[in-house]
Amino acid sequence: MKCFLVCAAALAIVADSARAQTMLDQEQRLIEIHSLLVGLPPAAAPGAYRPGEVSLGLEVVGIPPINGQTGGKFQITASDHTPLFPRPRLAIGLPAPEGYRAFAGLAYIPPITFRQVSSHLGALEAGIAWVPEGPIAAGIRGHVLVARSKSPVTEPGTRDTLDNFEYGADLSAGYRLDLGVASITPFAGVGVTRLSGDFLVTSDNYVLTSRTTNVGFTGGLQLFAGRNVEGVAEMVVFPGRLVHPSFRLAWVFDPFQRR
Repeated sequence: MKCFLVCAAALAIVADSARAQTMLDQEQRLIEIHSLLVGLPPAAAPGAYRPGEVSLGLEVVGIPPINGQTGGKFQITASDHTPLFPRPRLAIGLPAPEGYRAFAGLAYIPPITFRQVSSHLGALEAGIAWVPEGPIAAGIRGHVLVARSKSPVTEPGTRDTLDNFEYGADLSAGYRLDLGVASITPFAGVGVTRLSGDFLVTSDNYVLTSRTTNVGFTGGLQLFAGRNVEGVAEMVVFPGRLVHPSFRLAWVFDPFQRR
């Protein structure tokens, strides 16, 4: 009986491994990785902006090496083209009840082609944070994203297309450290993102799809230097799928502030 159970367990492991190594699984894995890569991480500690404040900046997303193997072939991945991609982001502090701070934001990439790659992306986010007197803050954020990326994937001369629709929410907390003219806020969060990716193979007009729900973890540091300079460095982790850094530099101002 013991031998039978051991053999059955071994066969189950082999069967699972075989299923995980099919070409379709590998192609769906690549769709999932690239979809997560363009997802919208927090890029700020909760409760970072007062009502009326505007943060206008540029986020730079790091692209780690991606294994493009599918069966006996290697697909061309994002990391074969560039180690990073830039994304303009805007956030605005909104009115909120006493003891809370709210914000809304957007990100946008125009369809400009660079090194045979283009990504037309738009994303919205909004959140509210509990900000009591003191250094601690905790908040919730929701986000939604649509994107269309075109690049050589299956062959060097093609322009294959990946369409993404993503939405999700996360919880995060931060602890502000005041350093005179500057402040640093370490923050961490956990969230869930629902992905819908459709990959069109140009050569044969075949569409591959991937639908997944992914748990992600984020940790980072937000720096305010003086009144206007904001910098953020964060690490985004989707266990078993993707780990990548992102950085953001922004100018923070209040256009309605009375002098």
